[in-house]
Order: sequence, then C-alpha cells, then structure tokens
Amino acid sequence: MDDRWLPGTEAAQPQLRVLPGAQAAEFGPDWPQMSFEVSPQSDRMGIRLHGAPLRRNTTAELFSTAVAPATVQVPPDGRPIILGVDAQTIGGYPQLAHVISVDLPKVAQLRPGDRVRLQPVALAEARQLLLEREARLQLLRRGLEEKFR
Repeated sequence: MDDRWLPGTEAAQPQLRVLPGAQAAEFGPDWPQMSFEVSPQSDRMGIRLHGAPLRRNTTAELFSTAVAPATVQVPPDGRPIILGVDAQTIGGYPQLAHVISVDLPKVAQLRPGDRVRLQPVALAEARQLLLEREARLQLLRRGLEEKFR
C-alpha cells in the first residue's frame, strides 16, 4: 500500500509519539522503553494502558488543571490513561505526556489487547510531521479535485 495518502498499518506494537507533559520529570527516564497493553476497560473517555506501573518520584499533591484529548495522565495505580475525545476537561492526575496530533488516528484505532509504546519527540519534530501531513493531504485534495471535475 502506498503510505503517502493514509497512515500505514503499524507493526504489532505501534509507537505513539508524544510531547512531554507538565509532570514528565516526576517519572523515571525509562518509561519510553516500556510497552503497554490496551485494556478492555478503555472507551471514548480514555484508553487505559496496562503494564509495569509508572512511579512518581514525588508524593506532592497536584491541583486540578485543564486537560484535553490526547493527554496521557498517570493515576495513583501507575497505569497511564490516554484521554479520549469524550474526556473530562479538568484532571488532577500527573500529566506524563501529550500524543502529537499526527498520531491521533493511531490512538483512535487502538483495540483491547494491542501493545503500544510512548515515544517522546521534540516540539519542532511534531510541528514538522504536522506540516508534512498537511502537504500530503493538500496533494490528495488537488488530485481528487482534478479527477472529479
């Protein structure tokens, strides 16, 4: 399949590229090497990930803050949750990361039992990936306009 148009089907273990969250530094440096399994308890509010629990290196309480879909929160059990399209708007759990917008289709296609990794990227890389996707979509739009005139 030509992946210039559509996201390719990922290997058995897709990587979700993420930007560091507000409390990312409160977790050990090994979480990007960890693999998680999508829980059957996932829904449109959140994708629950099972695996070795993540532990914060602090016990400080957090104030509730604004959250958005694609935020990766870590509740007290240490198992991350990727907030979904029907997620709440305020959350009090530590924010480990945020899935970049070009990987949101991957999140939407995750099913219970799928394995996934979180891969940190720099903001500049996330922006470049977004620009590249927009360029491919524009090319597709032009091609479709020409075909259906």
